[in-house]
Order: sequence, then structure tokens, then C-alpha cells
Amino acid sequence: MRKSPKIGQREAIRSLDLHDRQLLKLVAAGDRTAITDLYNLYFPRLFSFLFRLSHDYGLTEEVVNDVMLIVWRDADKFRGASKVSTWILGIGYRQCVKRLKKGRLPQATTREIRELQFDGCESVELDDVIAKAFRTLSPEQRMMIESVLYLGMTYREVAEMAGCPVNTAKSRVHHARKKLRATLLKMGFVDGVKIDK
Repeated sequence: MRKSPKIGQREAIRSLDLHDRQLLKLVAAGDRTAITDLYNLYFPRLFSFLFRLSHDYGLTEEVVNDVMLIVWRDADKFRGASKVSTWILGIGYRQCVKRLKKGRLPQATTREIRELQFDGCESVELDDVIAKAFRTLSPEQRMMIESVLYLGMTYREVAEMAGCPVNTAKSRVHHARKKLRATLLKMGFVDGVKIDK
């Protein structure tokens, strides 16, 4: 179970969101400097999030630019029901999933998983193994588990971003964890440790 942020952390988060809301209001008013500031502020986080989802540098760059164009065009449509970051990441998520479904990027195959048995090679980087395991997930599962585990988002924030009920977000994360664990077991890893069969 995730710990909720401490009081000081919550205040810092509120302060950052207030700053983002002010920037977004300026963007809605057509302020080009504000959209540049917002782009610079969100580019690293948005790029990292989308790249983890797509594993495609070019596609990620295109989607980030599309997202910021949508933010520029639709800033006045932000209702304020969520944090600005949730709104922007949600746009990115939907754009990326749409592209992934259209392009039908291949998931990791059974053959790739078998190839990861490593034949006793102990020097394989765990990050590579985990990246292959993540590719066995659907884009929706990948987005949700990445958001919860790596971005520290709450289930509520992930649900708002994906446009689904909170219980659906929890269920997708639960099933993604089970699938990752099963895939890692097939590869001979348990809790990050290579096991001999």
C-alpha cells in the first residue's frame, strides 16, 4: 500500500500545481511565453512517461509535440477538477495509446521470453529483463503500472488520466503486476534475483 505524502510534501505539490494553473491561464489567454515555459517544465516528465509507454524515441517526440499543441489549443477547456500535471499526462496517455493501437507495435513474443533464459549468464542487466517483461503488457496496463510505480501517482490520478473508474485503474495495475511476475518467473527471475532451474 502506498503511503500518502507528508504535510510538507502536500503543500509543495499544491504550490507547484498552483504555479501550473497560473501558467495554464496565461496559455489560455494566448501568452506564447507561458506555453514555452509550460513546455520546458513538462517536457522531461512527459517525454520520460511516454517513452516508457512506447519504447519508441521518434513516436515519443511526436506525441510530446502533439500534446503541447493540444494544450496550447485547449488550455481554456481545463476545468480544474484535477492537477494540471494529471490533465497534461492524460492527454499524452490518450495520444500515445491511440498511436500505439494504430501502429500495432509488437509485444514481446514467447520466443523473446524464451531467449531471455540466458543459459546461466549472470551478467545480464536486470533493467533489460524488466523492459522486455513490460513489453508483454498492454499499453493501458503499462501506463497505469508505470504511473503508480515510477511516477508515484495515486490510483485516483491514474484513473483521471485514463478516463476510467478508480477500481478499473486498481484492477489494471493488479493484473499488470501479476503478468509481470509470471513473465519474470518464466525468465528465471524472482524478486529481481536470477534463479537456477
